[in-house]
Amino acid sequence: MPARMLPPLVIAKSVPRNADVLVVGMSETGVREVPDAIGRAFAKRFGISVREMAASLGARASADSKRTLPAAADGPRIVVVGLESEQPNAEDLRRAAGAGVRHAASLTESGGLSIAVSLGPASPEQLTAVAEGALLGTYNYEPISAEPAKSGAVEAITVINSGDVKDADIAETAKTVAQAVVTVRELVNIPANLLYPESFAEQVRNLVDGGKIAVDVLDETALLQGGYGGLMAVGGGSSRPPRLVRLGYSPRGAKFHLALVGKGITFDTGGLNLKPAEGMYAMKCDMAGAATVLVAAHAIAELGLKLRVTAYGALAENMPSGSAYRPSDVLTIYGGKTVENGNSDAEGRLVMADALARAGEDHPDLVIDVATLTGACVVALGERTAGLMT
Repeated sequence: MPARMLPPLVIAKSVPRNADVLVVGMSETGVREVPDAIGRAFAKRFGISVREMAASLGARASADSKRTLPAAADGPRIVVVGLESEQPNAEDLRRAAGAGVRHAASLTESGGLSIAVSLGPASPEQLTAVAEGALLGTYNYEPISAEPAKSGAVEAITVINSGDVKDADIAETAKTVAQAVVTVRELVNIPANLLYPESFAEQVRNLVDGGKIAVDVLDETALLQGGYGGLMAVGGGSSRPPRLVRLGYSPRGAKFHLALVGKGITFDTGGLNLKPAEGMYAMKCDMAGAATVLVAAHAIAELGLKLRVTAYGALAENMPSGSAYRPSDVLTIYGGKTVENGNSDAEGRLVMADALARAGEDHPDLVIDVATLTGACVVALGERTAGLMT
């Protein structure tokens, strides 16, 4: 998987002269944080303020509101995005920045845009969120094709720090976090004929190569010898055997140990409890939990956090065949607990049981697991809200 490169980002006190688009926010009281020079030039050319024109074009404070205003003289065009709240939190600002940059990128087909984002004075956390959102707003899915990929529409991003925030590390932190998110998106989008347990493990090896993370991959022989009955059962129906990936990051001085465990079903047919055809297409995404935790561990190491992290990715492909596990099979999970399988389309909890039991042997202070375990969660909570059990 070639790394998707994000455009360069800088934190600055003013809008650069070469900016093509300026993204500003709209709250209930109107447009905010338009730099004075741009506001004066706009009023001189059009006879009304940015706030008045935005209101006349129907700009609102709601998160789905985006309006484009023309440029004054040789200044940038202005994109007005809703901030959702009069006092937006970090997530409101992250979403607004992303929406603004995505909308700005859609204004041209030629690429090469320089975009400035000015959403107001903020805390370090909020300014970081704006920078992350702006970078993530540049991402677009590129399908695998014989056609050469188009260059990105956005060439450079400037986040305006209009307050007194010390911004020395904010840009680098935002780049690391945004790059991690983009890496997970790319992994989730890879089709299952190209991303399967063995190749997924190699992708992770390549990602952490040369860094501060130790990597260990258990193949099918090691899994069988180690008693990983969940992974071996779920992966047993596929010609592509399972893997367990373990990443370890132990910086000097760390006093807290975090374990991350992720479900990595690279394709889920449902096994012998076969899914209906219409429910099958997106099952290449059933490895999103493993991608999330493994890339998160890498990002934590890249950021140099004083936190010991052990991450596990339980990787398997759930396929129907003569060697597939059956409903009513009794499996022995890692550590010796026996489980009767009732439905081979409930495979996630079986591979997670192996990985969670193994993670417990590391005696972490906290275990967080991430998994796409059931479509019922989407039915109950919708597409934007994650279910959490704690």
